[in-house]
Amino acid sequence: MDTDRIYQGENQLWYFNTRGNQAMGPFETYHDADRALTEHVSHYLSRTSAKVRWPRMLQPSRFLRRSAARHT
Repeated sequence: MDTDRIYQGENQLWYFNTRGNQAMGPFETYHDADRALTEHVSHYLSRTSAKVRWPRMLQPSRFLRRSAARHT
């Protein structure tokens, strides 16, 4: 993970920043903060990599088919 996101606060506990500069923590150790950051990123990556399921009537392949009979 990006180690610039993990930092030690004034209270000697560990935190990490998310996008939008939101602090997450506190964690007892650097390793705990690093593991939580990895889980946080993995969670959002899994949400964005989901496949889009089209309704049957709007299947893109349905509009790309060409008819077998061609008029000349």
